[in-house]
Amino acid sequence: MKYLTVIIAAIVFSTSALGVMSPRYYETEILGNWVCKDLYPGYAAIEVIRYKDDGTWNSFGELIVDFPIEENKVKVKYSALGKGVWEINDQNLVSMINSIKVTNRNHPWLDQYFNMQEQFSLNERNSEEIVVLSEDYINLQPATGKPYECYKVEI
Repeated sequence: MKYLTVIIAAIVFSTSALGVMSPRYYETEILGNWVCKDLYPGYAAIEVIRYKDDGTWNSFGELIVDFPIEENKVKVKYSALGKGVWEINDQNLVSMINSIKVTNRNHPWLDQYFNMQEQFSLNERNSEEIVVLSEDYINLQPATGKPYECYKVEI
């Protein structure tokens, strides 16, 4: 009888855990405004992104990139505005950029050598694994690169 109670408890626990991690759970929890940061040596990005219940998103943010110019590094600041669509597929956030506008804010002369806007692919599906999702925190793992995190904010 003791073993039967343990088995029933395990089934109830696993069933409720699976229900919490359903696609509907992710779709509901991701709605709203998030501040995301992504840091690498020579690269920093901070973005505010709003996931809407109609399956669209919009964002604004700033990128700071160290460009090697001869023997020096020049910090180049970009602002970015984007729009796109999103969906949940299993435990992945799948998004696509429909439009983006990137502006070089401090060294526009560099655009003739390197155009940051061209680094973003339009209408291409991008899948990121949702490693952790709570009501105010998300940790995402892109297919390539290191994980990054976002915090939910009220705007």
